[in-house]
Amino acid sequence: MLELKITPSATGIITQTFKKINDMVRSGTINSDTPVHIVLMPGNYPGIISYNLANPLIMETPSGTNPKDCVISAENCEAFHKDTENRSVFVIGQGATDVTLRGFTIENTHIKTADDAALGNQAEALCFHNNTGNLLCQNMRFISRQDTIHVKGFSRFENCYITGDIDYIWGYCDTCVFEKCQIHTREDNRGGVRPAYVVQSRAVNSKPGFIFINCDFTADKRPEGSRIWVGRSQGTGKADSADRWDSIALIDCTLDSNYDETLWTDEDGTRAVWPEKGCAENGWREFGTLRKDDDGNIAPDSTENRDRHGYVMTKAEAGELKDQYSISI
Repeated sequence: MLELKITPSATGIITQTFKKINDMVRSGTINSDTPVHIVLMPGNYPGIISYNLANPLIMETPSGTNPKDCVISAENCEAFHKDTENRSVFVIGQGATDVTLRGFTIENTHIKTADDAALGNQAEALCFHNNTGNLLCQNMRFISRQDTIHVKGFSRFENCYITGDIDYIWGYCDTCVFEKCQIHTREDNRGGVRPAYVVQSRAVNSKPGFIFINCDFTADKRPEGSRIWVGRSQGTGKADSADRWDSIALIDCTLDSNYDETLWTDEDGTRAVWPEKGCAENGWREFGTLRKDDDGNIAPDSTENRDRHGYVMTKAEAGELKDQYSISI
């Protein structure tokens, strides 16, 4: 294993380190499958970074570091650089294999100045642009507004904090698991009455999609009439489409009082949902959802007024899914 330590000594130091690894592979100093362990010392690391090497990567802070004390940040968005893989702060490319991120913050500092229709406000903190590798994030913080996290392929997030306001968890994943994470919807910086959505799934055909286990969904107080949904459809998924399936599962998650009781939305029928009705394997589904009121009291959430496309799993169905994807951290 190649051991490296980075201190925030100069702008672009992380990019320089990734280039050093690539140069070592090209020169034969290390193999393309040599694992790399990078220790990020606390501090601020400004700049956009990209990792696209086959070398398995572990990038973490020293044990005991507060993730708030080590921050990779930059402003990037669709208006600056077109396409998902170009507009994030940290992109992991198709050439990567196994990547582990642990104990720091990735923040896209973009502030919205235009209407969403302009398509300039999509601003990922993290883009896992990889269909074949694996991503593991532990004790991480991801901060942006629209489209905070984009994932393809296979990924896990454990004990992480993710915040945004519009579709801030999304992507064309096979399976993406969030366990014991805080999912926080922030108020739109433009103010006014505006809707918010946590997840827009474009999951691979018939795959599990986005799975949330024992997660807390919290939110900033918003103007009256500003509704928040856990999931909304992209609107183009079909039975035979390769992806764009609306597959999201909530298992034993807690929602605060700000989240709409319908949970899911097709935006008043203007967006097609596929599968049209969730089931144990895919689609919009839930089990054991709890609701926390403004006084902090927690009780089972009523599913009586859920969107018609959603499905309430049985205990056995939820247990099977949880057994498969929970590691009981």
